[in-house]
Amino acid sequence: MTSGDARGRGSGAEPEPGRASSRAALIAAALDEFSEKGYESATVAGIAERAGVTTGALYAHFNGKLDLLIESIGMKSVDSFVRTINAAAARPWSEAVEVLAQRLSRPPDRRSPLMLDAIVVARRDPAVAATLRSGLDRFIGATAAAARAGVAAGTLDPALEADDLARLFLTISFGLLVLAGLDEAPPSDEAIVRVTDLLLQSHGEPVGRPVDPQPVPLARVRSRAVAVDGAQRELEQSIRAAADAGHSLRRIGEAAGLSHEQVRRILAKRHVS
Repeated sequence: MTSGDARGRGSGAEPEPGRASSRAALIAAALDEFSEKGYESATVAGIAERAGVTTGALYAHFNGKLDLLIESIGMKSVDSFVRTINAAAARPWSEAVEVLAQRLSRPPDRRSPLMLDAIVVARRDPAVAATLRSGLDRFIGATAAAARAGVAAGTLDPALEADDLARLFLTISFGLLVLAGLDEAPPSDEAIVRVTDLLLQSHGEPVGRPVDPQPVPLARVRSRAVAVDGAQRELEQSIRAAADAGHSLRRIGEAAGLSHEQVRRILAKRHVS
């Protein structure tokens, strides 16, 4: 800890009037400073000047430049995501899928490019790397714990082990961040919901309907049955689309591994319904 850190952190006194507004001003100033200059070129003095305070006042709120970076890029929001994950684990998973997908697909804000900058800096600065790794570990741990809770409740059977699932969700999050940083369009919300549902293999319980806990083996049977039912519906839709495109029953049957009589019955369902 520096002498400046000691000046600002040691008293334990009650916050002074205007402390909260000064802190907010410093975070806003740091966001501007880091965005314009990058982390390594930004200075504590420059941030203090932007906020209209002294460097001593800055150290009354923050330990230094790294502390300001973490606040500016929203690493504290990892805790918010942890709460979202834990809350989702208590919901019917058909509803939880929507919650998690919405959280994943939330449009990045102007702090997002700073995360990319921080990752580059972390390759050279062990302190930055350790701080980022701590936040990512909380994300992975919370996601994996939520997946295990869903399995234990008999409401889902993830396609991957919990830790791999958590890391894949993290990969999706960072992929969306990179797309935003390059001003590229992200996948549609529907695509993210679909991928989330496939990864979680939830049992498809309608939103709001109570979930009856089941032993894990039975839950897996149920989730697989739901997956088969969904695949069957998609197969029938594809068969109808192929028929509408003018393909013969024989060729459709060969592609689907069905007899053309089975194909005919599937096509007949459309007219019955």
